Amino acid sequence: MTAPNPRDSVETVFDRRAATYSNHTWHVRYAERLVALAAPMAGMRILDAATGTGLAAIAAARATGPTGHVVGVDVSAGMLTRARQAVDAAGLLTIELVRADATTLPQFADGSFDLVLCSAGLLYLPVQAALREWRRLLRPGGQIGFSTMAAGFPVAARLFRNHARRHGLALTDPASALGTQARCRQALRDAGFTSAKQVGETIRFSSRDLEHAWEAHTRGPHHDAIATLSAEQAETFRRDYTDALADRLRTDADRLLTAEVIYAFGER
Repeated sequence: MTAPNPRDSVETVFDRRAATYSNHTWHVRYAERLVALAAPMAGMRILDAATGTGLAAIAAARATGPTGHVVGVDVSAGMLTRARQAVDAAGLLTIELVRADATTLPQFADGSFDLVLCSAGLLYLPVQAALREWRRLLRPGGQIGFSTMAAGFPVAARLFRNHARRHGLALTDPASALGTQARCRQALRDAGFTSAKQVGETIRFSSRDLEHAWEAHTRGPHHDAIATLSAEQAETFRRDYTDALADRLRTDADRLLTAEVIYAFGER
């Protein structure tokens, strides 16, 4: 195991995650549920911000049909390569993939889209900068929809932060900024949206998802902090965490594999 490089950019981190991202089956269900709740109609113009491997974009394209148009934007070339493979395999001709910072999209005019979606991506973005740019891109009456983990979830991530403290790292919960329905409503209002609805649900992981937990945490929002550890320190942390995760799976699998999530919607 190699310790993360502190010089790695966000793009590099996600390029490395691209190969295994869609292996997490919950990512697929999470994205598809966001699209289902947004209920896009045929012919809509949709932006999928921080599209990753294109999971929400593909679901949206299927919903909007041949008269719709979906633009998936991501900063990671590796993610977009995987997205293109998935789009081509699905035979969808209405999806355009663009490599760009999802918070700054001057190539698109004001009011270019009917719906903006962001499945799990706000975890890695400056929330207000993103929401305000997406509001600009929506037509009057257009809708935004995003998903987020509730604060304190997933349990495996909380366990990771608890173990990090034992190795001298004080990590904050990246879900805390949008981790309650009230915070989601406030974030939307601060960006100029009218809050439309908040839907709280649970999502179930599989035990196979936990096989990628260390990678997800060390190549995700805690990447910079983990990169301050030496290779030896990181390996000790990894062993401690994965052992604790395996023990929790044996003793409290239901709690470990269930997470509370929020789907938040607003109108321009």
